[in-house]
Amino acid sequence: MNNAQISNDNLPKSMRYGLTSSTAVSATTRLARFASNNGNSFSPTGANEIRIRIKGDGFMDVSKHYVQFTITTAAAAGFVDTHAGSFFDRVTIESNGSIIEQINNYGLYNAIRQNYNSSLDDVLKTNVQSGAGKLGVKQEVGAFGLAGADTAAAVKIASDAFLAATNGLNLNVNKSALGQALATASSCVFTIQLESGLLKNHHEKALPDGLSEIELVLRLASNTQAMVSAGAPTYIISNPSFFCPIYMIQNADVMASYRNVVSSEGVMISGDTAKTYINSIPNTATTHTLQINDRSLSCKGLITAIRLATADATNNIYSNGSFGITGADSTQSASSYKYQIGGVNYPQTDVRINPTATATDLGRLQEETLKALAKHGEKYANSMVSTEQLVNSFGNVFASANDTHAYEVPRGLISVDLKKFSDDGLRMVGLNTSQNSSPNVLELEVAVAFGATASAITYSLCEAFYQMDGLGGLTVAI
Repeated sequence: MNNAQISNDNLPKSMRYGLTSSTAVSATTRLARFASNNGNSFSPTGANEIRIRIKGDGFMDVSKHYVQFTITTAAAAGFVDTHAGSFFDRVTIESNGSIIEQINNYGLYNAIRQNYNSSLDDVLKTNVQSGAGKLGVKQEVGAFGLAGADTAAAVKIASDAFLAATNGLNLNVNKSALGQALATASSCVFTIQLESGLLKNHHEKALPDGLSEIELVLRLASNTQAMVSAGAPTYIISNPSFFCPIYMIQNADVMASYRNVVSSEGVMISGDTAKTYINSIPNTATTHTLQINDRSLSCKGLITAIRLATADATNNIYSNGSFGITGADSTQSASSYKYQIGGVNYPQTDVRINPTATATDLGRLQEETLKALAKHGEKYANSMVSTEQLVNSFGNVFASANDTHAYEVPRGLISVDLKKFSDDGLRMVGLNTSQNSSPNVLELEVAVAFGATASAITYSLCEAFYQMDGLGGLTVAI
């Protein structure tokens, strides 16, 4: 190459001194706090709905939002179930009396996201702020018994055997389903981000200046659903608030251009939200047909969490953190599945499942889950789920502080990815399930009955398109 052919494009970035950051537009920012407008103390058996009205005087940087609240326990000690999002059973966003977004069975959906969309730094962040479980191992100390009389020789025989069984033993590190301990009559302040398509939208767009007031409605989960314990803990929530940075642009020309665009065509924001469908699975070995009947403009994936039917009503069951494919033992499991949408199989061939140690087959099961739960524009989700957590029994319960099963509860999902592309520059990348009225079902083959009645909660992961008109009104197409 001669010198005449060399341009800036041929130079390393370290030499391209003209390649610098642009100067930010003049602006001011502040952290806004919005408190509940219907009281300050809430409980699952009393006033169980928190309402927070939100209206910014600028652009709301909702990618950095958080909800803060205080949990005070009574009656008995307990633990947060997976993450402090477990205290909410339903999250709704309203505008001018219309529902813009609603996620039912939110605690379970939030737990799924915490396990499949978290890197290690997220795990440690939520452990501090949201009382979430962290990485760890289960310590199991074997019996140290004497073979005979209490003599030096007998002690040596027992200690040598104990050393041989434990020295150099590999221990599996997994993410715990047991969150922060809550002692009787204690208080703890939590901060969480909500898994919302509007608040955690594609490309981290700010809610636009001029948007009319929206209302965040948080319905509390029951005591047995929010926490896990061998006892019967109760809780109240106080001082709930929504925090969000708001910035105001001080350049008049920029704001004039922005208002001209808003008045002529409005503003659209897209994000991934979830619709919920609930079915029951009888304790029988057969092919179960579960009705879903989703109607979405762009369904990016379907995920089904199977757990004990009594999960939400029982203190010692992980209502949010335990969902899987296996009953009391590895033989009691789902053996294959497929979704049928508009008479077409998704995937086109059945996904086979085998959790047994001698014929393990979990690859396609996890492949579909990781693709379905991938964030917008990404190919795979950031999973914190190990092989052991796919095959463990969803019947594992909290027995005591020394027998929590926190690292053994399962995290397996029955999933299908329906995206056409994984490109963050595209929208409407999912399957249009609203085109016809044909039934949409999940055909789940259970080779050996689970040993108990189970519930199957299916989430349709779909794109939502939020539109602000020239007057600040907000509508949604989904």
